[in-house]
Amino acid sequence: MSRIDVEPARESSRTVTVVGLSLLILTVIGALFGYVLGLRDIDENKSASGNGPSAVPSRAATSAAGAARPRTCPQFVSAGALKQDPGASVPMQLVQYVRTGNNKEAWICREKDGSGLWYQGHDRLADWADEEGGEIPEEGKNGLLRPGASEDAKSRSYSVTNDGTTYTVTPRSLVIGSKSYGVIQAYPPA
Repeated sequence: MSRIDVEPARESSRTVTVVGLSLLILTVIGALFGYVLGLRDIDENKSASGNGPSAVPSRAATSAAGAARPRTCPQFVSAGALKQDPGASVPMQLVQYVRTGNNKEAWICREKDGSGLWYQGHDRLADWADEEGGEIPEEGKNGLLRPGASEDAKSRSYSVTNDGTTYTVTPRSLVIGSKSYGVIQAYPPA
């Protein structure tokens, strides 16, 4: 057998090896890029929707995502507002919600036409307030609903006064009179 007959077999074997290794390297590089882009997409989705549980339906904050649909306040807030003021524009839109570690929660709701802000406070007796069987705030028993809340948009602070007591809601605290309660859940988050 001559040297000419042996050379092409070695060369084709090397070519197959080089092509195989090249495909393996390109596959690994493609998988890494796919993995990195997938992680990036997951992180972007988390920042838009939040990571924690919410007492109200999940959605990006209107201040952070201007085109997002505003959240609606619980129906019991709108119903209570209509009892106090039949001209109230409902359904109301949620501006701020907080829940404290001391069995308190509060909503700040804006009338549908943007005309007024309402404060709804709730002292939990049996269960957290919800429209699916939870405890509903009742005026004079475990709740306080008041129109005319004032807004400091820069600090995201909302206040209303009832019988000499001021109630102030921020993303980080609920202050009733001189007593401050730390927030364990807020919408929009702090």
